[in-house]
Amino acid sequence: MAPPNRRDLLRAGTALAALGVLPACGTSAPGAAADHSEPGAEGPVFLHGVASGDPLADRVILWTRLTPENVSTPHTVSWAVYADAALTVPVAGGDVVTDRHRDFTVKVDATGLQPGRLYWYRFQVGDSRSPVGRTKTLPVGSPERVRLGVATCGDYSRGLWNAYARLAARDDIDVFLHLGDYIYETDRNRVRAHEPPVDVVTLDQYRARYASYRREADLQALHAAHPMIWVWDDHETVDGTWRAGADPNDHDPAIHGPIERRQANALQAALEWQPIRLPDASNPERIYRKFAFGDLIDLYMLDTRRIGRDEVLPGNLGAGDFFTQSGDFANPDRQMLGAAQEQWLIDGLRQSTAQWRLLGNQVVMSPLKLLGAPDATGASVYANPDQWDGYAPARDRVLDAIESGGVDNLIVLTGDVHASIVFELARDVNNPLAYDPLTGRGVLGAEFVAPSISSAGDPQTLGPDSSTGDLQDILLTRGGGALLAVNVHGKYFEGTRNGYLVVDIDRNRTRVEYWTVPTVTRITDEQALDAVFEVHAGDPRVRMV
Repeated sequence: MAPPNRRDLLRAGTALAALGVLPACGTSAPGAAADHSEPGAEGPVFLHGVASGDPLADRVILWTRLTPENVSTPHTVSWAVYADAALTVPVAGGDVVTDRHRDFTVKVDATGLQPGRLYWYRFQVGDSRSPVGRTKTLPVGSPERVRLGVATCGDYSRGLWNAYARLAARDDIDVFLHLGDYIYETDRNRVRAHEPPVDVVTLDQYRARYASYRREADLQALHAAHPMIWVWDDHETVDGTWRAGADPNDHDPAIHGPIERRQANALQAALEWQPIRLPDASNPERIYRKFAFGDLIDLYMLDTRRIGRDEVLPGNLGAGDFFTQSGDFANPDRQMLGAAQEQWLIDGLRQSTAQWRLLGNQVVMSPLKLLGAPDATGASVYANPDQWDGYAPARDRVLDAIESGGVDNLIVLTGDVHASIVFELARDVNNPLAYDPLTGRGVLGAEFVAPSISSAGDPQTLGPDSSTGDLQDILLTRGGGALLAVNVHGKYFEGTRNGYLVVDIDRNRTRVEYWTVPTVTRITDEQALDAVFEVHAGDPRVRMV
């Protein structure tokens, strides 16, 4: 018997997809939801805080989760939006019903709001009230300035969320982007233990993992302070996820069951627990979408993981994952985004009239080489086939469109690799006829790779024996100087600290600040501004300031 097709599993749920909620599948009993309440909880309570997301000029998604004593019946939850922090000027509100089929999560698309302004909101059931959240709508017209926070890779088991806490405390950002790996599916127990203590596979397990993350005060504070625009990376499902599978080292069908079922479970839990608005109700797997900040920014949030990605290829040099652009790596039909998303992105970039174009991107787009040579020689050796390097024909198609379409003022924001890296986005970077790092000839844009929130852990002492980690990990944490010597388009590399970005954009320049925290193994309110870079409008070169 063939395994169930992932799209067949989801087809029955498309009628509810606009709510970001799918019918239960893969649970221990049809329609059942695990009770994630804490021992002794009495009556409806809001243990998982509140959140807002996907702001537009006139609306925003509001989220919470009810933890009822009685999980067998539906519950009606009231919501209200206010124009003031004192909650004296209501501007919107209503009631919504939630039940076990959506894990008692609540998602409301609050409409009729004014552009570019702050709002406050809360939920209520009977006498139980949620914490108050603050959100903000997107601007229209010609805003002079927008400030974004950027977060990625918050592995609960690897460290404390000091970086989330520092981002939550800021009053100078309009929205924060989360570039994926919001949860981790593993059973790891390093700094603190994951709940449940297993590799999550079933719908109930994914729901419980989200619940455990959302009970943490630092993440609750971040969501209560700022709206979020999120996309998944692979760990929201399983390491190495692609459109029809996953890394065989992390998903064994004999142990974990069909990958299609696991992907469907991960998708349903994500759409229940994240404040996301689906752009296409008929296709709940599509999360790539665009946000307009007036005529200042067009932001394109990409899905480089699930909807269109081909399988990651093994290295072809007989030395781990290292590879050259030959064989299957050079297949002109190779896909990273999938044909539909790729065309959507190309059309959007070419048609954009905003001052700046931003890509919210999971995996590193710029080349990252161990040995550099002009592309025509075929002699370059690449480090990571999971990145765009492993999908070079797909990257070439996007860069062709950027170059031929005259797309300028392009900023790529990237997560995934747990390191702070800055690149000038260019082609054939080791060919002096194509790219000149001194003059900026050949530069098409800039890429800023964000550090992890906690996934890098605290720096480990590496002695002369490199057996403490594999070669790729050592290069990414200790090999910055060597990598920059080969990758001449790289402008900055720091691989030992966790943190976040603040991206400050006005008419004349984009300024990117790298903020880091000193440790993730103890609570601290310390942070440091490690580095600052600017890209000027009309000049794609990266400048350290």
